[in-house]
Amino acid sequence: MNLEELGYLSVGSQMRRIYEKLQIEGDNIYKNIGLGFKSSWFPIYYLLSQSNRALTVMEITNKISYSRITTKNVVRELQKAGYVNVVHNPTDSRSKLINLSEKGKSIEPQLKNIWKLFHKELENIFGDNGNNFLNQLFQINQKLNSQKMEKQILKKYYSYTIRNARENEFEKIGRLLVEVYSALKGFPQKQEQPQYYEMLENVGKLTKKKGVELLVAVSKQKHIGGVVVYFNDIKDYGSGGTATQEKNACGFRLLAVEPDARGLGIGKLLTEHCIEKGRKSNCETMIIHTTNSMKIAWAMYERLGFKRAGDLDFMQGNLPVFGFRLKLKSPKTVR
Repeated sequence: MNLEELGYLSVGSQMRRIYEKLQIEGDNIYKNIGLGFKSSWFPIYYLLSQSNRALTVMEITNKISYSRITTKNVVRELQKAGYVNVVHNPTDSRSKLINLSEKGKSIEPQLKNIWKLFHKELENIFGDNGNNFLNQLFQINQKLNSQKMEKQILKKYYSYTIRNARENEFEKIGRLLVEVYSALKGFPQKQEQPQYYEMLENVGKLTKKKGVELLVAVSKQKHIGGVVVYFNDIKDYGSGGTATQEKNACGFRLLAVEPDARGLGIGKLLTEHCIEKGRKSNCETMIIHTTNSMKIAWAMYERLGFKRAGDLDFMQGNLPVFGFRLKLKSPKTVR
């Protein structure tokens, strides 16, 4: 089987073959005309030649979509060839400024002449579909930047689903909760709040109350990637503050995603499952809490419709805990 028969699976190999052929031919052309220049330098050199000021590595990286390491390597090669100046940035000690040197500027007219010839020849190679091809490349690049293919494929590969935890999984889930919460920046450690961590370790005991469910996200490979505790009735919620006094409310707590499974949408999957359970119940409101240590989850909750509820805030020792409400349905009309 050759590469062409693999269809989309051969895209990376096909693009690499094209890139390598163009690069080799370009390097040979520069060498034959006696110009010490490499094809791989073109994007950065061209960007610097079009700029009216020195640029940082970060600015170059953002404009041409190179990795930071690749940009640094190319800049180092250009500097070694004497084509660029690299100086300390007076406004930011962590970065450096890069611009064309006098030697770099001196080869620009010769480069522009050869680039025109390159352009003409590439027009012949790509033919009438050249503009469509470039547009497709641009769109593909945009999509790869906005949605990581890795995450999309892994989501489908693991295909996490939600179910109630089994008793023989309680101990493992407890360890997962302790691992996740103790690693949160700014969150109290076990020696500061031993009772809280004891509750995490023994989270399965919460299910002894009717209406309390320990939910897990499980992959097709039977791996537990995340957990949350759902409360059908907020009176069993067990938090500080006034949350347990709410009427016609449900809630969830202790959402955690295993570190190696982050980025696969498990937190959102668990949250949406809880919201759906709430909507199917007789509850009118869903209550949750979060902290400054959980800003990623905080943003997700707000995107899913939760609103800050300052009246539900409380202090867990020295830790501020912030309340949120989600309206599940309109209050029933009293007749």
